[in-house]
Amino acid sequence: MPDFTSVPLLLAAAAHAEETERSPLLYAWWALNLAVLIAVGYGAYRFVKSRRAKRAPRG
Repeated sequence: MPDFTSVPLLLAAAAHAEETERSPLLYAWWALNLAVLIAVGYGAYRFVKSRRAKRAPRG
């Protein structure tokens, strides 16, 4: 079995690595995920803010 942890073999594999072309759909998927993450974060912020506003003041 070949030794895949050797440095020369890793360097040779990295030198022959091909550039991959990313699809525009991948960037659209990332943008959608980011938008959903922002929306969930904003919703949580608004939820906490409204709950704190309804709470009776301390003291």
